[in-house]
Amino acid sequence: MQQEKKYSAEELIGQIKLEMSLRMTTAEYMLWVYPTELYSYEGQQMTLIVPSENAASTLYSNYLGLFLTVVKDLKLPVTDFVFILEKDKENLPKAPQKEEKKEEKVNPFVQKYTFENYVIGLSNRMAVMTAHTVAENPGVNDALLSLNPFYLYGGVGLGKTHLLHAIGNYLFEHNPSLNVIYVSADRLSNEYFSSLNKYNTDKDSYRNFYHKYAECDVLMVDDIQFLQKKGGLQEVFFHIFNDLYQNGKQIILSSDRPPKEINDLEERLRTRFMWGMTTDIGLPEYETRINIIMKKLEGSSATLSEEVICYLAEKVNTNVRELEGALLKVLMYSQLTHKEASIETVKEALKEQTRDAAEQIDSDKIINTVSEYFNIPSSDLIGKKKTKEIVEARMVAVYLICELLNLPLVTIGQIFGGRDHTTIMYSRDKISNLVSTDKNIRRTIEDIKNSLNCR
Repeated sequence: MQQEKKYSAEELIGQIKLEMSLRMTTAEYMLWVYPTELYSYEGQQMTLIVPSENAASTLYSNYLGLFLTVVKDLKLPVTDFVFILEKDKENLPKAPQKEEKKEEKVNPFVQKYTFENYVIGLSNRMAVMTAHTVAENPGVNDALLSLNPFYLYGGVGLGKTHLLHAIGNYLFEHNPSLNVIYVSADRLSNEYFSSLNKYNTDKDSYRNFYHKYAECDVLMVDDIQFLQKKGGLQEVFFHIFNDLYQNGKQIILSSDRPPKEINDLEERLRTRFMWGMTTDIGLPEYETRINIIMKKLEGSSATLSEEVICYLAEKVNTNVRELEGALLKVLMYSQLTHKEASIETVKEALKEQTRDAAEQIDSDKIINTVSEYFNIPSSDLIGKKKTKEIVEARMVAVYLICELLNLPLVTIGQIFGGRDHTTIMYSRDKISNLVSTDKNIRRTIEDIKNSLNCR
């Protein structure tokens, strides 16, 4: 009679993990089985340490059957598996800790981006108030009002990144013990794929990546829309999100559009992004643009007359970044040419910028071209009038802006007098359908595009 082979606990878990890796997708194995660690093996019961309650729940409900099938097929002496958290371990000998030199914590956030120097106006008031509340009480949810996650969206150059760094700077000053991580979605993606690529040479690379983000106190992800079309990363981020949320940790996300407008995003992620507070930052209104210029001049030896400030605020009406760039250009031009910053000097300084803008297609150019084509004032296109002719021309203008410019629907709505993004979506889809069925509409779109020099 052949004697039954005896295995050490390490040999058993090694065989089990190897076989599991062959029967699961790489993403599943790396996410659920690879991070488990052997705790004990007694009386044919194997106890494994898992990184989170979510992991334990998933292993019990989705993978316990596969564990049992594997040990049965391999004829291994294991009949039961138990999954426990690190905190549940008892009486484990602790390795002596080396005394490490305490290093002073470095602030990773851009220090000029604070709440104090963020100019508040009608277009961003709600976003700023929410950001400040989150900074004061990260991860705390009121029974009636949840601010977790805090989802902030708006067009380019409107101050989203400033607000995220303002939260980070506030937490660094008032709650320095918190582990706060700020990362762009692109960098998160690069780290994720790098951890998978390193797996052959560094078995802990993926686990270290996952724990870094799933175990922080506050996670801020900028430009979250770039998660679209990254299925594997979406799967991992879903579980990172769950771990953070279940442990009462604060999640802050920024994007150029609301969750429902992010294409190729898993519905379960989209739903979670909308669990908490979703708010937008709009285009700064005239008074806010004036305040932005005055704020930038504070603490500077440069001065501008009220007339020049108002002129700049009127002419540069796109976003905060371009307004600040135009102001810097005017001040530099005035200094280099030794000319006083008058209206004429401003016109000279911005002449090239104005010419370049004229050569490019923007929303104003599209609206003006549509206005000329239909012989309808541009003020009526963005106004409230609803005659048949104006509504048709307005929908054509909306369609062309959607097609030719990479702008969020919310921003386009603001261009057309503050209309809701669903109205913009309806206009876009209506003309889009007509283009494929109505020769007249198709010819109209082609004529206007020819006028815009973009066929």
